[in-house]
Amino acid sequence: MSSRPSWALAGALQNAFAARRIYIRTGGNTRYLSLRPAAQIGGAMAIAALLGWTGFTTMAFVADALDGHSARVRLETMSGAYQVRLAAYDARQRSLEERLNQANERRDAITGRLSDKQARLIETANHLQESDAELAVLREEFIARTDARRDDAIRIAALESELAGLRLALAGAETSAADLDGALATLGGAISEVIAERDRAVGESIRLGGEVARLTGSIGRMADRHERLLSRLDVAARTGLAGLETLFGRSNIDLDRILAQARRDYSGSGGPFVPLTAADGDAAGDTRVAALMENLETVNLMRFAAERLPFGSPVIGGRRTSGFGPRGRSMHTGLDIAAPRGTPIYATADGIVTFAGRQRGYGRVVKIRHAFGFETVYAHLNRARVKVGQRVGRGDRIGDMGSTGRSTGNHVHYEIRIDNKPVNPVKFIEAARDVL
Repeated sequence: MSSRPSWALAGALQNAFAARRIYIRTGGNTRYLSLRPAAQIGGAMAIAALLGWTGFTTMAFVADALDGHSARVRLETMSGAYQVRLAAYDARQRSLEERLNQANERRDAITGRLSDKQARLIETANHLQESDAELAVLREEFIARTDARRDDAIRIAALESELAGLRLALAGAETSAADLDGALATLGGAISEVIAERDRAVGESIRLGGEVARLTGSIGRMADRHERLLSRLDVAARTGLAGLETLFGRSNIDLDRILAQARRDYSGSGGPFVPLTAADGDAAGDTRVAALMENLETVNLMRFAAERLPFGSPVIGGRRTSGFGPRGRSMHTGLDIAAPRGTPIYATADGIVTFAGRQRGYGRVVKIRHAFGFETVYAHLNRARVKVGQRVGRGDRIGDMGSTGRSTGNHVHYEIRIDNKPVNPVKFIEAARDVL
């Protein structure tokens, strides 16, 4: 069975490549070229090989051209995507800068409003003191008028008594006929003088009564004005005090220590308020005014301290990746906030740069010393934009976010230290966000 196909194939090849002659006629002569089957087979194989190689190279060239075109298309696609991402990043950067400028404008507006409110409070307090002084003068004048009226009443009573005596004397003189004319003349003159003096005293008493009524009305109006001023000051002081107490309470700060140091360092316009003493007015009013003045002074001191403490976030936006507290068997002493590389890092309070360089494990670090023993630390920065000894303000850009030191990605490690002891920064950030 297997020999028949081989025999058939051999027969077909023999018929296809049988011996042939090619006749060539030149110049009347005829020559021929004999082609044996082996030569024909070899020529056919050579032609087949040439055609195969030509097809292969053509296909390779076409495939290479197609691959190059696909690579250019992919390159152009990737370049377009990169340009889109770069434009989006630039837009986000501009948006962040605008948000920072808006935050600074809001902070400046709030500071301006607080200053205006403080100026109005001081002006109102001055008006209150002037009103107290005017009220004291009116009280002294009222007392003097009252004493004069009492003296006139005593004089009128004495004159009335003297007139009664003269009338009795006149009645006795009428029984004496011998001295009647002289006694009548003498008594008549005395009576006229007494009556005139009494009339003058009555007129003066009426005038003093009107003056006392006028002074009583003035005192009442001054008391009402005094009460309104006290009420307005009390509401303003309590409102400011409640907000600031909430701010400091949420951050778990030793407020008594801060206020004591702020009281030593405070040098604002007008200085601390001095409560009135008991000699300046009635005891109940003095106690109320003294408490009000003490509240106003406390509000000023708390605002003075809040402006110098790190209330706020070092990054606009960002994502919290690790909080303050134990991490496995170690203690994480700060707050990690992640954002793209190069994101601006801002100072959270006024202070002086005490360190700007590399530190083991922290990478590139900036440290800032603030008032009341506070210090903030900004680690893993890609770049520091401040120098040691430089004074910075809240919201100043001090560096760029990076991933230097022992870090697994772009983020800032933010610490707050009080007397070199780390505290939870989240409380300060959330307190500023909810209250300020």
